[in-house]
Amino acid sequence: MRTFIQSLMAAIFVATAPGAAPLLAQEPLHSAFFTRVFSPDFIATADDSLPGEKPRPVKIYFRVTELAKLKVTSGKVIAADPFVSTDQQPLALDVPKGEHPVNLAILQGAMGRGRIAFARVEITDRPVVRWEMAKPEDMMRDAENPEGTWGISVDSGVAAFFDQDAGRATSEAVKADETFFDSWLENGQNAGIRAKGAAGAFRLAVDIGPANVIAFDAGWGEGVYSVYAGIDADGNLAALLADFDILDWSRVTE
Repeated sequence: MRTFIQSLMAAIFVATAPGAAPLLAQEPLHSAFFTRVFSPDFIATADDSLPGEKPRPVKIYFRVTELAKLKVTSGKVIAADPFVSTDQQPLALDVPKGEHPVNLAILQGAMGRGRIAFARVEITDRPVVRWEMAKPEDMMRDAENPEGTWGISVDSGVAAFFDQDAGRATSEAVKADETFFDSWLENGQNAGIRAKGAAGAFRLAVDIGPANVIAFDAGWGEGVYSVYAGIDADGNLAALLADFDILDWSRVTE
């Protein structure tokens, strides 16, 4: 099981289709924090002790910042590593066209300071009443993955949300120019240096094609991270959230 503080932090860089079955409800036990940590009054206590040690309570809270607004032009959104998987299939969700704020919850306090815990796309202002795992349209179940579990596979240390139109435009740009990502890397790193309350940060909001790419450092870096769809009381999509698994939430109390 992942310890509360990981001893090593990965480097930021190494250089359902229409008619498909509905999402399965797979709400994690810590889903209440998907909303609570974005509240300005959130302060909690976490047990930072190692196994066998006496409890060591530490204070934690979050800096919440809006990185940019996600431009949705096709109604299909991709959650992926933008330097590796721009051609990935979109999530099996219909996302309203328009511009939606992308908010980051950045851990503060005595532990893991400056790492992004959650990245949340605010689709509407309706309260979320349940969270369901979100998956790409081509997600398949097989003998090795009977539940069809899925997450963002991050190899560069960076994750992103972007419309399918932006993904296609990026893929074409990279084919035409193998140095295309150089400016993204430079701009993202420079913006990360200026980010308040962040550590080893990467921040990028860049227009491409008719849409844009909103990218940020992914928790502790490389790994596979879950994505959830927040559903309102009427059964409509209210939010998307990437969970970067930086805390053992069973050891957190308000």
